[in-house]
Amino acid sequence: MDNAESIKFFNMELGPNREFLIELDVSGLPTFLFYKNGRQWSSLAGRNILMDEIQEHIDRLLQT
Repeated sequence: MDNAESIKFFNMELGPNREFLIELDVSGLPTFLFYKNGRQWSSLAGRNILMDEIQEHIDRLLQT
């Protein structure tokens, strides 16, 4: 399966979306929220997130 067809990435600015981000329980930046079938599957948050961690979450998400 080609990841480009399976995964979408979105960037959201804090200021105009503050209430929405509070609803999502985003408490640190950056935050990566991973969704599958419309439901949050996992998340990563904090300053020291490594690309390997993001890739690991993507790989596990695609395997489920």
